[in-house]
Amino acid sequence: MKQLFCMILVLILGLTGCSSKQRKKDHQMNVSVSGEQITIFLQDLGKSGDADLYAYASNDYYSTDPLRGISTNVEKTATKVGTYTCGDVKTIYRARYENNVDHLYDKYYLIQNGKIIKGPVYATTIASQKKSIGYKQTSIKGLFNESPSDMTIVDDAKVQSVTINIDLARLVYPNEDANGNVAVIPDMSLPMTVNGKTYYFNKDYVSEIDAVTSQCAKRKVNVIAILVAWKESENYYPAALKYDSPKSQATLGFNTSNDLGRDYFIAMMEFLGNRYSRNDTIGYISNYVISNEIDSTHYFYNCSNLNVFMEEYSRALRLANLALKKYAANIHVIVPFTHYWKGYAAKLGQETANTDSLRPYDELEWLVKQTNARGAYDWGIAPHTYATVNTDSRYAYIDTKSGYLTGSYKTTKEITFTNFEVWKQYLSLPRVRYKGQFRNIYLTESGISSNKNTVENQKQQAAAFAMAYYKVSQFSFVKAYNFYRTIDHEKETAFSLSCGLLQSDHSKKLIYDVYKFIDTNKTFDYADPYLSQLQYKKNGKIVTPKLWLEAMNIYNSGINWNKEWSTSKIIKRQV
Repeated sequence: MKQLFCMILVLILGLTGCSSKQRKKDHQMNVSVSGEQITIFLQDLGKSGDADLYAYASNDYYSTDPLRGISTNVEKTATKVGTYTCGDVKTIYRARYENNVDHLYDKYYLIQNGKIIKGPVYATTIASQKKSIGYKQTSIKGLFNESPSDMTIVDDAKVQSVTINIDLARLVYPNEDANGNVAVIPDMSLPMTVNGKTYYFNKDYVSEIDAVTSQCAKRKVNVIAILVAWKESENYYPAALKYDSPKSQATLGFNTSNDLGRDYFIAMMEFLGNRYSRNDTIGYISNYVISNEIDSTHYFYNCSNLNVFMEEYSRALRLANLALKKYAANIHVIVPFTHYWKGYAAKLGQETANTDSLRPYDELEWLVKQTNARGAYDWGIAPHTYATVNTDSRYAYIDTKSGYLTGSYKTTKEITFTNFEVWKQYLSLPRVRYKGQFRNIYLTESGISSNKNTVENQKQQAAAFAMAYYKVSQFSFVKAYNFYRTIDHEKETAFSLSCGLLQSDHSKKLIYDVYKFIDTNKTFDYADPYLSQLQYKKNGKIVTPKLWLEAMNIYNSGINWNKEWSTSKIIKRQV
């Protein structure tokens, strides 16, 4: 009996010890949003005494918060929503809607004696109108499709997803002009009320988007939208959404640092999320790339300060995620980068030499740290995977010759298809994962040039594409390889960037059939004739691989390709 009592006592103490140990690690502040209510859960925060929980607008900040971007709002919208006893466990409730304003977009600070104990924290569990939208893909093969009315290649090659651009500068009509005067809204517009205010959307431009999404829906093809505000459409863009960034060369960014710009951006995201999650008639957009190549900062807000730039970008990313998940739970927002990694675009690439740039590695590390602290969510990544010289068709050779690449995410200056496997190294890090899983990668702009379009150049392009597709298909975290692009553009071919499957006269290149059959049982029949075109430098020697598997292991990355490689990951359909 005494022995039984001792065993029970040990069991009780053991369970109590585990609970105490777990609670010491479990300092939580979680925000969840249901249909009508917001729930803020607090646990083991602070040491003693009472603290106040405040709600703030997304572009408003507590006075001692050092990460504000360019926002000048300090404590402007502070609303006390509850009191918390430090070290305790408490749930505080708040109505989701107030005067037709959705508090989904608010963030929360826990404050004690003028100091931030925790925050800002955003909602991460969101009640969505739909659990999922879109279609199950049989392979990762996709296309950057510039011709909405022409689905010939989509049909012929059995494309699984399509990437399109959406120009936000053409989407919404300003309710006011640059001076704040009430603007005249065209009769042909689509109204939508968001947060108690009516916004008017360009019906003609929305019809252009519908033309793509509806055609894709008929074919059960997913759509990835790249959201940009092109400078050429500047006159249509609300003034509040523009950044004062004179070095911005092509795009205008999404300025959510002011109240008006924030509300326009939320309205646009809700419009897209609502419209393109309804049904097969209009079609679906399942993923949204927010801006373009953000390490080349002039595409968003030209700035050399990492904290300032990333706060501005991450605010827009967060708001987009909240707005889109309001309508469908499986929509992802995606962060786009160039092929640089621990190198700067402005230093390694001449295309942005006169503008500011940041390192993609630093930007991702910032996002990982800050989004985890503020409420982790499932943003994805869209690296634009070009070769070190993106006009050269000898992809692997010029990569290995450059000296910029290594087999480690810790040292490589660029990540191309030649050393793409270092993404696995980085994404496997516990701090980078989302809920223990790898973050998703979407290859929305991964071009391989055929240079001057000679027969030799076209053979090299075909070989490089096969190598690239075979490699990325081995990794389950790659959700789409949407080849860039359908057809050569004359502005690009003028400097030998000829990435199309077709030449500008619409004639097929040698890559076309390799692309068409890349995910089928005929893949090696079409790709193998070009294997001899692959060359790269390894251990000081020029190597011509005899097998595609051999071309996977150009760098020593710690991956056992004999175990990683499987043709079943490539071949997804029979023809």
